[in-house]
Amino acid sequence: MGKVKLVVFDVAGTTATDDGLVVKAFTEAMIKQGAVRGSAELAKNIEYVEETMGQRKMDVFMHITKNNVVEAEALHENFIEQYNNLVMSGELKEFGGISALFSNLQNEDIGIAVTTGFPRILLSAILKTLDWRERIDLSVAADEVNQGRPAPDMIFRSMDLYANLTDQDIAPEEIAVVGDTESDMQSGVTAGARYVIGVTSGAHSEAQLKAAGATHVLESATQLLTIINN
Repeated sequence: MGKVKLVVFDVAGTTATDDGLVVKAFTEAMIKQGAVRGSAELAKNIEYVEETMGQRKMDVFMHITKNNVVEAEALHENFIEQYNNLVMSGELKEFGGISALFSNLQNEDIGIAVTTGFPRILLSAILKTLDWRERIDLSVAADEVNQGRPAPDMIFRSMDLYANLTDQDIAPEEIAVVGDTESDMQSGVTAGARYVIGVTSGAHSEAQLKAAGATHVLESATQLLTIINN
């Protein structure tokens, strides 16, 4: 079996600190649409958002609004505005050592893909703010594929883009998937990735990540090379 050719990373909670930004943006978006701060209903919806971290946000909002497309789209737009404001104010930062990890992977000719449950408009803002555009090979947003996580669509899209970029074939057993949520792990397993690596720096625990199919669990994505180089 050859070496890993491509690593597919999640963003918030995996390579960048979340520190509750998703919940904060969601809460303010809900309140803007009439939710009562501190209410039991809002608390229940926040719990669902936490449980479904990593999934496409529009899918999450469709569930919360009971498949009311108009309400879900309005909530999505409000969420994007709120989260983008947090990103622009500097509240989203990369974990220490991530840029160095990216450099090490590039030095070993291993591709770097970034995927997210956010739409492209947010991912573009994140990549610009974190200065990652020249540090990664490609990125895929949730609104650029048919299905968000836990489906493997973003992984397969990353593989196709990287194959075209490098003019080489790439198989699932030549990729590693790294994320902090159950849906990250489930998408990696379904894709047939050689390594499905959970990190406990974000939303879900080691037990949750292992139950969702993680082949390895690390404290930080910066420890990745200890796995894929062995």
